[in-house]
Amino acid sequence: MALHFPNHPHYIPVIKWQGYEQYALQHLSADAQERTIPCVEIRTSKQHLNIIAKYQAIRGSNTTLVDYSDPQGYLSGVRLHEFRAFLQIAKQKNYSVIPTLSATDLKNLAHIDLNLVLSFKEVAIREKISELLMRQDQIELIKEAIKTVESAGSCSARILVDMGQTPDNWTDSNCQRLANDIDHISSLGIKNVHFLSGSYPESLASVQTGMAEFSRNDWTLWKHINSSCKANVGFGDYGILNPHWTEETLQRRSTRLALRYTRENDWLILRADGKTKDHSIAISSILVNAYPSCFKGALYSFGDRLIEERADPSFPNKDKKCGHYHITEGWSHHITFVVREQY
Repeated sequence: MALHFPNHPHYIPVIKWQGYEQYALQHLSADAQERTIPCVEIRTSKQHLNIIAKYQAIRGSNTTLVDYSDPQGYLSGVRLHEFRAFLQIAKQKNYSVIPTLSATDLKNLAHIDLNLVLSFKEVAIREKISELLMRQDQIELIKEAIKTVESAGSCSARILVDMGQTPDNWTDSNCQRLANDIDHISSLGIKNVHFLSGSYPESLASVQTGMAEFSRNDWTLWKHINSSCKANVGFGDYGILNPHWTEETLQRRSTRLALRYTRENDWLILRADGKTKDHSIAISSILVNAYPSCFKGALYSFGDRLIEERADPSFPNKDKKCGHYHITEGWSHHITFVVREQY
């Protein structure tokens, strides 16, 4: 595997702690695992109990950013209580966890919680921005957060500048302005700085059945920001989920299955007109047979293997993984593609 950005920080995909996303993390190949540090978002009490029970089995000794903040990036109430409980267990069991929270929430932590967070080797400050612009008050809060982390002596800071939804358009001056702010933050002695955004469509309603292509503007924008910076800016994205996705949305998902297949500059979407195993097999067969130039094959990733097995008429139907496994394979292929082909 040839690294295109060998001196840059690890790739950070932002992933929910749903079961089929856990499978994707659990089955990453060694090279993808080595180059990836996922940021796992814990949004519900059920997920909190699940990560306590399953973290060791899913992540083992692999490093993971863990963020209990709400979709707006705030940590309070039961979320803060559960964040504390998870970090206490992670500390006891020596998990390679990076507590992740906003600069504001770090500032507002009670002394006992702050000491717990700073007892880890590294803390990630995740600052959300709504435009290609960091407000001066955000920059000042980040500076204060970095000083707080460094005061612990044995703890270092990582900064995530999180755009959320990737804009459709941007200008050189917009990118240069944000690049200047990122370079300023990077000069403050932090361990790493990353730029995150996501451009997977919020809805596939426009794709009734058949094929569609959606541009991966998040990768394009990151390349623009990175080339405008003096610092080596880490790449992060929301992968095959839209930044506005919530667990509530999961309950309202369409009754039609879709394959999400990452390519160099876009996602290839193949959507069925139903959600049965036969529908899964049909769209998988289309990907394997109609798109041989972009389908990577079973040896490429766990996800690609699931697709190839499903499309193989000689593979027993009873053993074909369908339904929500499309989420597993989408993430598995996406992470592997980013690491092997682009980053």
